[in-house]
Amino acid sequence: MENYVSVTTVASVIIFVAFFIRSLTGFGSALVSIPLLALLFDLKFAVPLEALFEVGLSILLLSKVYNSISKITLVPLIIGTIIGSLLGTYILCSFANIFLKRALGVAIILFALNLLMGKTSNNIKPLPSGWGLLAGTVGGVFGGLFGTSGPPFVMYLTYKLKKKDVLRASLIGLFAIDYSWRVGVFATTGLLTMEILKFALLLTPALVLGTILGHKAHFQISEERFRRIVAVILTVSGIFLLVQ
Repeated sequence: MENYVSVTTVASVIIFVAFFIRSLTGFGSALVSIPLLALLFDLKFAVPLEALFEVGLSILLLSKVYNSISKITLVPLIIGTIIGSLLGTYILCSFANIFLKRALGVAIILFALNLLMGKTSNNIKPLPSGWGLLAGTVGGVFGGLFGTSGPPFVMYLTYKLKKKDVLRASLIGLFAIDYSWRVGVFATTGLLTMEILKFALLLTPALVLGTILGHKAHFQISEERFRRIVAVILTVSGIFLLVQ
């Protein structure tokens, strides 16, 4: 019993930190939570658990940011995500998986360094929508393979959308669809169990608290600082992909 309480407490702290970051920036929770939860649980438990919280977060935030979502921008990303997630499910070659993960890691780090050096400006032409389909497909593939779909989405939307409120809102909207799709797949395949649902209820207070505080903190940071925070999270994400 004591061990169960300790595990629940540690898991609650992980969820709080992960979803504070997610609420602040619009992404990054899986980067924090899945590696740490995997120290406590099997991945077959941790990944569906995290996906449930992503859907829960969407319910908490979506009504607050819905009007700021760039809906037209998300259409090609959503289409690509659905296609990519199906492709990712069927990619079985281990060497190919490692190669793709490391290639993405390098691309993410280069992009993040570009953000940190302040080279993204309004003078740079936004990427055409066709790239959204590619970003969505790549994100979907990596979401299916590794549970890390966010970086390709963020890389595309950071160039496409210049205002931090619109960027964050659009990411929240995109992930609402992405993770709802995944939870449906987990439920269909039997990975989403009653045990996971019960444990998720125990950690829900941590999710709510982290989300509320992160949402409030978002309004206290400038556009420049917001993009630098995004760049730092992307850098950590890229490094994480390289060392796996």
